Amino acid sequence: MRPKLIRRCTVALAAWVPFFLIWILVGISFGRDSLPTILISGLISMGTAGVLGIAVWYACRRWPWPQQFSLKFYLLQLGFGLIYGAAWTCMVIVLEFARRGRAAQGLWSAAVVGRQLLMGIWFYAVFAGISHAIQTRDRLHEKETLAAQAEALATAARLEAIRARLNPHFLFNALHTLSGLVKFRPHIAESAIERLGDLLRYTLRENGHDLVEFSEEYDFTKEYLAFEKLRYEDRLNIDLQADSESFNCEILPFAMQTLAENAVHHAIALRPEGGSIWIKCFCRDGFLHVTVRDDGPGCETVASDSHQFGLRALQERLQATYGSSTELRVEKNGNGFEASFSIPSTRS
Repeated sequence: MRPKLIRRCTVALAAWVPFFLIWILVGISFGRDSLPTILISGLISMGTAGVLGIAVWYACRRWPWPQQFSLKFYLLQLGFGLIYGAAWTCMVIVLEFARRGRAAQGLWSAAVVGRQLLMGIWFYAVFAGISHAIQTRDRLHEKETLAAQAEALATAARLEAIRARLNPHFLFNALHTLSGLVKFRPHIAESAIERLGDLLRYTLRENGHDLVEFSEEYDFTKEYLAFEKLRYEDRLNIDLQADSESFNCEILPFAMQTLAENAVHHAIALRPEGGSIWIKCFCRDGFLHVTVRDDGPGCETVASDSHQFGLRALQERLQATYGSSTELRVEKNGNGFEASFSIPSTRS
């Protein structure tokens, strides 16, 4: 506590140095006294003003500037100004008497005391104005910091809620696929269950981490598509491409898989003839670009709430992690559906 107090006192006195120099320059400009006399007089006058200014700082902290007009506050400031002026005047006169003896008797005249008192009130106004300005700025900065922390906590809570829904959402769709295999292709259901186990290991290992290595998400998406291909067989055609540079990056878990899953349910599940999905990942200009395109009905089909949740969740996670500059882009037309995003190519 003591070092902090010493630091504050030092800062307050250092802030008063410019006023001390102005006092010296004014004294020199009159040319009535020698430089040593002006320096000593300046130290007495401005030094005592600076010491009392420390008390002003703490008074302003105790009675901060009100947000609305308060007559009580301004009367209190006027009283503090008179107290400061009287205390400063007394200190200066006492020190001058100690230095000059009887030669300083003229300082007790009504004119000199009145002038000193008014100057002391002006010094108080300067100190109080600076103190209130700094403390108001600090309070605003503190409120901004608290608001930013609250917003960060709210974002983290929202993302945790999204993550809590992602796994059940994925599991529901996977079980739906598995039920179709058991019903129509029971001979391959056992293989599908094994693949589902591999997929669930990834979802459990994710455990709330913000980013994973691109290779992990790539392998997970590849396993997911292989799992879906057990159900759709030749109805599902996949073209998965990723350049070597992509594997040096990090990515949000479930980012690529969400787009692939959305394409499967749009281009394959809704059409007896099935369709094709093209996934392309590459790095360029410091960004990792991920694009998933299908040849499904596009805008002619309205996605269910379950499918829309995956895209909405991914959009929120992209914005929370990378800011508003990164977004999920969607293009729909009669020839298909394309979803893509670009994120900074963070090195793993």
